[in-house]
Amino acid sequence: MEICRICEYGVFDTRHAFPGWKRSSGRVVQRYELEFFTSDTGKTTVDGKSYDITSGSFLCARPGQVRASVFDFRCCYLHLELDEASPYRALLDSIPNFYQIIDCDAYGRLFEELLHHLIGEGERRDSDYVNAKLLELFFYLRKDAQRNRNYLEHAARHKSSDAHLPEAIEFMKTHYAQPLTLADIAGVTGYSPNYFHHVFSSVMGRTPQQYLLNIRIRHAKYLLAQSEKTLSEIAYECGFSSQAYFTEQFKKMTYATPRQYRRRFLEQYLP
Repeated sequence: MEICRICEYGVFDTRHAFPGWKRSSGRVVQRYELEFFTSDTGKTTVDGKSYDITSGSFLCARPGQVRASVFDFRCCYLHLELDEASPYRALLDSIPNFYQIIDCDAYGRLFEELLHHLIGEGERRDSDYVNAKLLELFFYLRKDAQRNRNYLEHAARHKSSDAHLPEAIEFMKTHYAQPLTLADIAGVTGYSPNYFHHVFSSVMGRTPQQYLLNIRIRHAKYLLAQSEKTLSEIAYECGFSSQAYFTEQFKKMTYATPRQYRRRFLEQYLP
């Protein structure tokens, strides 16, 4: 069964694709264009509305819309064709064009796994594996569409503080190595810890502590794969109070110990 047709895919870096360019001219979108941004620079415009690109933000442009961009930025992308009767076409037609608040860990993993498979398998774009990943992507898009609406509704009610959640997220990304408390994170927003916990959880679908843990585990994965640091060094560098606690939380989230994760990575990607 083919969920949809993947027409184009890959990683796009404007610095390499358009060296020296500052912006692109407007163009009419021909297919559904899904982009997961991995940089904190640039802007994208859809039908005249401009959005600031941040790492972990997501774009869904639909056929017939007009797009333009301000460089530089990096993103992973998929260009899709869907039949008129496809329920997933209706989904893509109904969600926001741009997500400021999404589950960036889930999207990053999905795009990484999907692109790795597509590049490795070449033209086999209709395999069961690809279909499974696309279904998972559509699941997250549907779920995060409501999260994004919750965020926009919250921002509309609190116009002077509509940037507080992104500021809190950025604070966690920058200070994850420190022993942060809920009060520390809430302090960035000016909210009380209880109110911040309620707002953050309703928008993000997870607590601030769970989100912070995901950030720490993601950085731990990178260090396990890309460095020769000891598990103790990685634990403290990623904000865990001890190697034992790091191992416990890592195994809960990945179903592997840090040592097993590192060994599997080396066996899979290194000769």
